[in-house]
Amino acid sequence: MAKKLTDYNLNDLYKWIESGMTTTAPTELMEYVNLLEKIYRMMNRVDIYGSRDAIIKHLVDFEPEVKTRIKALDLYNEAFEYFNADTKISKKAWRNFYANKIDQDYEMARAVAETASDFEKASRIADKAYKFRQLDQEDPPELPRSLFDKPIKVYTTDMDQFEIGNEDLKDIEMWIDDNTKELSPAAIDRIKQEAMLIPIKIFDDEQADSTN
Repeated sequence: MAKKLTDYNLNDLYKWIESGMTTTAPTELMEYVNLLEKIYRMMNRVDIYGSRDAIIKHLVDFEPEVKTRIKALDLYNEAFEYFNADTKISKKAWRNFYANKIDQDYEMARAVAETASDFEKASRIADKAYKFRQLDQEDPPELPRSLFDKPIKVYTTDMDQFEIGNEDLKDIEMWIDDNTKELSPAAIDRIKQEAMLIPIKIFDDEQADSTN
């Protein structure tokens, strides 16, 4: 069954764009894009449409394919997103949207400016749009892709595989003897076992004896 205009969404449009637009887009997809553009133009005609609700009402009343308020709202959000950002409606998209409104105020202020003071006021409006888009701020540094790579983990007790190498076993045993004098013989043996100076006992002597 062929798709209708209202069956399309931004995912369909993005897929076609990402494919390199090498195929001819379906007529209904182009009608969908044209409707998004029409809605966006309506957003920028505040003098006529005034608000989001006014645009949604217009779509329901005058666009044959848009039969419900829910679908009209979806189209409104998709138009806003497509012309203001690349992802879901975000702070960046809102900043761009309102900065465009300020741009319109700037153009109007320049059109009616007559004195140096008027032009200075218009420049301040342009500066507001500049800051609204955060163009006065440095772009955050890009993190290297290697930062997100999974780390390589190596489990070994043989440090000779690495640059630091193994410590001399006699030196380790002397250090243990010098620094564990206050411990019991059993505790010292456990430390030496963990340092692989003596064979590791799986069971304590008492447990081993009880199993015989």
